[in-house]
Amino acid sequence: MDKPVCAVWVVTYNQKNFIAQTIESIVQQKTNFRFKVYIGDDCSTDGTREICIKYKNLYPELIELVFNSVNYMQQNSMNVYNACFNSGAKYTAMCEGDDYWSDSYKLQTQVDFLESHSEFSGCFHNTEERFEDDINKSSFLYCNFPNARAISFNDLCYANIIPTCSVIFKNNLFDKFPEWYFELRLGDWTLHLLNAQFGDFWYIPRIMAVHRLHNKSTWMLQDADKNRQSTIEAYDEMIKGFGFDTKFSDCLKRGKEAFTNSGKPVVSNGFKDKAKHVIIKIIDKL
Repeated sequence: MDKPVCAVWVVTYNQKNFIAQTIESIVQQKTNFRFKVYIGDDCSTDGTREICIKYKNLYPELIELVFNSVNYMQQNSMNVYNACFNSGAKYTAMCEGDDYWSDSYKLQTQVDFLESHSEFSGCFHNTEERFEDDINKSSFLYCNFPNARAISFNDLCYANIIPTCSVIFKNNLFDKFPEWYFELRLGDWTLHLLNAQFGDFWYIPRIMAVHRLHNKSTWMLQDADKNRQSTIEAYDEMIKGFGFDTKFSDCLKRGKEAFTNSGKPVVSNGFKDKAKHVIIKIIDKL
C-alpha cells in the first residue's frame, strides 16, 4: 500500500469523555491524499483504551494503535513520534486526545501550503481555547497575530506560540531526538525548536481546532510555580543542547532572560498560567 502523505500523532490518557470526538474529527478530514492516524494510549484505566480499539475496528486501514505497556507519558509520546517518523509519511500533524479539529479541510489546507512553500519546516493555525469545566467563561484565541506571518526560531525562543493541535511539520528534519530532550516536560515546544532550525513555521490566521482547558490536563495538575521552574530548567537544557550554534543558543538565552524577568507564563498551555497571563494583559492596558 502507498505510504501516507501525512501521519497524525495522537496521545491520550484517561480521556474517555474526549477521545471519541478527537478521533472523529481526524478520520473525517477531507483530503486528496492518504493519511494515517497513530494513537498512543498511556495505560488508561477509565475506558479510553477500549474506545480507541473500537475506532481501530471501524477504521482498520486508517488507524494504528501504539499502546504503552507502562504508565509513562514521555515514553508514550515517543512511541507515537517514532511510529509517525517511520511511517514513510512526508509530514506529521499533532492532536492530543482531549482536543479536536473543527475544520474538515484542516489537513488539506496545511499540506497544500507546505507543498507549495517548501522553504518552511511546518505550519500552524489559530485555535479556540475553550474552558471545558465552566460554561460561564468565554473562549479566547490562542494566537493574537492579526495576519498570516512567518514564525522563526527566534520567535519560538520567547514563547511556545504554536498550539499543539494546530501544527503540521516535515518529517525527519533532524536525525534523532537528542538525549537532553528526554529530560524535559515541555516536549512540544522543544520539538518545534528542533524543527525550526531548518526553516520557519508559517502561521495561518484561521481557527481550525479546539484546545480544551480543563482540570484534568497534565500540565494544569501541576502547581504554577512548579511549571515555571520546569520552563526555566527547559531553557537551561536547550541552551546547552543548541550550544553547537551560538546563533541558536544566544536566542534561547535572550528568551530565558525575558521569561525570568517578566514573571509571565509565556510557554504554558495550562489553565492557571493562561488565566494569569490574561489578567496581566488586562492590567497592562489599564
